[in-house]
Amino acid sequence: MKIETLNEVMIISDEELKSLTDAIQQRHGIDFSCYEPKSLKRRIIRALHVLKFNSVHELWVKILKEHGFIYSFMDEISVGLTAMFRDPILWIKLKELLNSDFFSSKDLTVWHAGCSTGEEVYTMGIVLKESSFSKPVIAKATDISKNAIEIARAGSYINMKMDEYQQNYVSFNSRGTLRKYFSDTNAGIGMMDTKLVSHVTFEYHNLITGDFNARYDIIFCRNVMIYFDNGAKLKLFDKFYNSLNDNGLLIIGFYDAVLPLIDDKKFRVLDMDSKIFQKNSSSVS
Repeated sequence: MKIETLNEVMIISDEELKSLTDAIQQRHGIDFSCYEPKSLKRRIIRALHVLKFNSVHELWVKILKEHGFIYSFMDEISVGLTAMFRDPILWIKLKELLNSDFFSSKDLTVWHAGCSTGEEVYTMGIVLKESSFSKPVIAKATDISKNAIEIARAGSYINMKMDEYQQNYVSFNSRGTLRKYFSDTNAGIGMMDTKLVSHVTFEYHNLITGDFNARYDIIFCRNVMIYFDNGAKLKLFDKFYNSLNDNGLLIIGFYDAVLPLIDDKKFRVLDMDSKIFQKNSSSVS
């Protein structure tokens, strides 16, 4: 691997990538074979820099020798694209759907797949509250990073981010303020009101190798699939289809370039601007 100190440029060869991912799968059962290679290399380079390794070999040795280190590595690999009320057009549309399509539902089941540090989960909690949705809600939020899950469960975000999230929120609700949903600490941290996610269970889950055992009315999988190859994306769409209730919604990210892969026999476009797709219940999986 080549390292240029001034610009922090690192180059990982295909052989180094295969050696590392094979070691991870053999030692820890985590399969990276479905990840898009260029994207995975960029993430590993980031991890090398943050974790202060000078070569892939050093990282390889650490992963094989110290079983618990894999969690630190996965925390860096799985850094997500997320923000509270990111893409306000989605949340405006979702609030509308809660008061129309789901108004007569006896309850609501939601899965935040690849929830990262939880900003999306708290956003959904606020949308539920402000839509006055009165039916029982049961939600699950999962991620491959245990550190991200702990941040999500605590709902703690630095104030600099809270300023950004406030701007997003105003685009969703110009008459409100995000501030009523969090409190400041002396450490420059905004603590979200965890009552917003009292209906949520936070769990570790690997989308590639994990089980899909439950059924949901809404599945969020936003800006996660950009890191997978087309084969993995197609498998995920099948799994999501089978995990949705009749007429359930699949919500993908604005950066997920997957539209050509979506089977229109299984999913119809409910709202393209918001990237919301609805299960075609008449289709046979």
